[in-house]
Amino acid sequence: MFYSNAWTKCLICLIFITSGNAECPKPQVEGNVVLTNDALLMNDFPEGKEATFQCAKGYLKEQGSEIITCTSGKWSTLELTCKKKDCGVPREKPHLTYEFGEEGTLFGASARAICDKGYQLTGPSYRQCYDIGWSKIPTCEVVTCDKPPEIMNGMITEKPDKEFPEYGDVIQYSCNEGYTHIGNKSIECNEDGDYNSLPPECKDVNDIPLKPTTTISRTTTTSTVPPTIRGRGNPIKSTPV
Repeated sequence: MFYSNAWTKCLICLIFITSGNAECPKPQVEGNVVLTNDALLMNDFPEGKEATFQCAKGYLKEQGSEIITCTSGKWSTLELTCKKKDCGVPREKPHLTYEFGEEGTLFGASARAICDKGYQLTGPSYRQCYDIGWSKIPTCEVVTCDKPPEIMNGMITEKPDKEFPEYGDVIQYSCNEGYTHIGNKSIECNEDGDYNSLPPECKDVNDIPLKPTTTISRTTTTSTVPPTIRGRGNPIKSTPV
């Protein structure tokens, strides 16, 4: 009986010691936190062992401890909370604006690049907010038109001092002496890279037919009706001579 009681007490002690020193399973990763490299290399997690977490790529620590501890075969609760990084508003560039989605400027968000009227986009049309910041910066370059065409019997009197006119530039034309212009005297470079109209034509003034002149004459017709003479009483009779 003595041996039986003693064995029972020892068995209880062994169970208590074994359960108290039970190892924890490998820590589970959830949400926007990950194990550090040192914790990933660990294979055993005995009683009292600690494991360290950190915020995932694109996230920053908001609050709480990064460490959990193995106690009686269970891990303590991770208190670390992380929030998305904010890339902020992209730096201003000439003639370039951005259109943001629901994510705004947070990690993973995208922004659409928009150029002002008369400018065209060079580079990606969208920028992505990465862990290190915004992706490649696009630029907006002014739209250009072809060289202004020459005209017969006339000349270009005013144009920009550049080989290819840019958006908004105006080219002025004039005709030689003895010629008159047909059409617009100037053309303008539009936002689509074309001119807003064809250049004028210069025509010989002698070749332009004159408009016919219409004269309206008014004729007055007078009608003469001999009067009728009526007397009071008998009519007047004529006496033969």
